[in-house]
Amino acid sequence: MPKVFDNVLYASCWEDPSLDREAFQISSDSTVFTITSGGCNALAFLLDDPMEVIALDLNPHQNFLLHLKIAAFRTLDYSRLLQFMGVRSCADRLAMYATLRGQLPADARGYWDTKAKEIKKGILHSGRFERYMQMLRRVLTVLIGKEKIEGIFERTGAQERTAYYRDHWMTLRWKLFLSLFLSRRVMTMLFDGAFFAQLGEKFSFGKHFEHRVRFALTELPMPPVNPFLSYIMLGAFREPMALPMYLRKEHFDTIRARLDRITIISDSCESYFATLADNRITHFNFTNIFEWMPVAAFEDLLRSTVRVARQGATLTYRNLLVPRSRPDSLSTSIVPDVTLAERLARRDLSFIYSNYHVEHVRKGFAS
Repeated sequence: MPKVFDNVLYASCWEDPSLDREAFQISSDSTVFTITSGGCNALAFLLDDPMEVIALDLNPHQNFLLHLKIAAFRTLDYSRLLQFMGVRSCADRLAMYATLRGQLPADARGYWDTKAKEIKKGILHSGRFERYMQMLRRVLTVLIGKEKIEGIFERTGAQERTAYYRDHWMTLRWKLFLSLFLSRRVMTMLFDGAFFAQLGEKFSFGKHFEHRVRFALTELPMPPVNPFLSYIMLGAFREPMALPMYLRKEHFDTIRARLDRITIISDSCESYFATLADNRITHFNFTNIFEWMPVAAFEDLLRSTVRVARQGATLTYRNLLVPRSRPDSLSTSIVPDVTLAERLARRDLSFIYSNYHVEHVRKGFAS
């Protein structure tokens, strides 16, 4: 297991769950499978009244995080929940933790009992990815300047923001930032080289992320309604509209009432699917795990997915750096919905991904 899995890698999910919820059309007889990551999407899927949400992660610390978020939902009122998580300032998070630690399974409790620093800071800031974002913001503020960063948020129209980005951001310092701090070398040091094993050596990290940042800053809604851009650029989830979906006040009671529907699994997809009966799952949210796999492993996992899926099951997944989509060898069993995927991708508030896929399982055909 990569060393980067020694702790929490993502304190939040960096996928926009509104896309998956619309693609899935979850109902009361749905069993939804999702990669745990920060646990946000597993909680958000409860809003659609599924029968069960299965949250799986190869990194057990991601599941410890979801256990802690569930315990916080069960134990705290809404205001205290936001304080404990790290949305609002708070001086007694350790005291809050003491009131809810008894709700945790032994392994999760043992982990969080040793993480007083992370709890005091707020668990939404505890991931390796979030610390990386904090470092990038500090460097960006030095190179670009706080005034220029805040300036683009003051422009409302897309044309105005595009002109501001071109005239005030596209400097030698911005290009230096991209080439140094968003390079393969730095990202490999901070994460793990295995994450980029499927990526060609000539791929330009700097060009890719410049394109995604330019798209976010000039075309997407700004931080008042965009939680992803709010956190990445400003370092916080701004209330009320720039909160992750599962943390919005209007959803608190619904999620709290349905927490027992979440099943948490620490395992690989391949191993876990091998334990399942045929026709078990109706929806699959694979985030972007496919791009870290060799092509053969990707195809094998999709074949296992078809077996455990019900007829007509929906798959969603993203590509960050490596293009992955249903291979021709499974063309009779998995059918892409390109029109829906492209429509949803155009309003994706999380700008870091380059592609979004929606596919449907069609059983009873040889492949």
